[in-house]
Amino acid sequence: EMSLDQDELTTIQEIQATPDELTQLKAHVELNPEKALDYPDQFVLDLAGLSHFNERLSCLLFQTKFIDSISEIENKLNNIRSCCDFLLTSQSMKNMFAVLLACGNYMNGGNRQRGQADGFMINILPKIKDVKSKDNTITLLAYIVRFCIGQFDDNKGTPEAALPIPEPSDIEKCQHIDFDTQRTDCDKVNKELQIVKNKTKKVSDNCSEELKEPFSSKMTEFIISAEVQLKDLRDLVEDCAVRFIDCMRFYNFVPKKGKLENATPEDFFCIWYPFCSDYKNLWKKEQVRIQKELLKEERRQLQKKKESLKEGVEVKKTPAGGLKDKLLKRKSKASAGAAPE
Repeated sequence: EMSLDQDELTTIQEIQATPDELTQLKAHVELNPEKALDYPDQFVLDLAGLSHFNERLSCLLFQTKFIDSISEIENKLNNIRSCCDFLLTSQSMKNMFAVLLACGNYMNGGNRQRGQADGFMINILPKIKDVKSKDNTITLLAYIVRFCIGQFDDNKGTPEAALPIPEPSDIEKCQHIDFDTQRTDCDKVNKELQIVKNKTKKVSDNCSEELKEPFSSKMTEFIISAEVQLKDLRDLVEDCAVRFIDCMRFYNFVPKKGKLENATPEDFFCIWYPFCSDYKNLWKKEQVRIQKELLKEERRQLQKKKESLKEGVEVKKTPAGGLKDKLLKRKSKASAGAAPE
């Protein structure tokens, strides 16, 4: 089992002796066989004596960075797939759009000059915050946020309340995705993997039997696994590209130029990002306002309960001649007797 990490392997690669240094070290050992080398010199000399050391080292280096290489691509793809799925299937998104459509259709109601205009294109989403009420006290977006929370959010004002739209930060990352770039990155990793495959074969074919293991079996096992992971990653790229087009079609998106199939995530998500960012800011403020109201109501109910308990309690005067009355009188006499003259 290899226990060296990428930084340690890189350091080992960097401290190797140059051909000139190696010649000098070997000459020194031949001339002074009884004189031991310093530890650093002996270490680099030992490294140079290892069978196919550079091939082994480059293979191990690739193995340590392989997971990071594909994870970086995979995380970007999983994010855009998650955002597309949310936009396509989320019930909270459907509820929000139903309210937005109802408001938009009402505002676009026909008159004598113009007929009823139903529906809207999604490129108006960033502009909704600019539509204000007659008295200028609330925007259309703020009204929609407040209405949706009141109508659909059972957990409003609590930590369990969930944002009904995609996270703006996730949408922002989607803008920087380019599927051709992801395909190129996959090809690059695959090319490096094939080089490692050839080097592993070279080491295995040209080494004596006692020097093959555990390198050969470990690297062969890694290469088989890496090829499977790389194929899955390529499939993920194509799956995300298809889902993205499905998402654009679902919202009837029309790119400014070119065909829908050639539209980039930046073309589509640059519309969503300002809308989601504005929506989240208003949503958070509304949740805080509701939380304060709930807390205020809770305190009011608690106070009301205390007052009702007080009203139910009847305060009676201590009856004369009773045990309690006698104890009180005795206590009073004792206090009077103990008082200084």
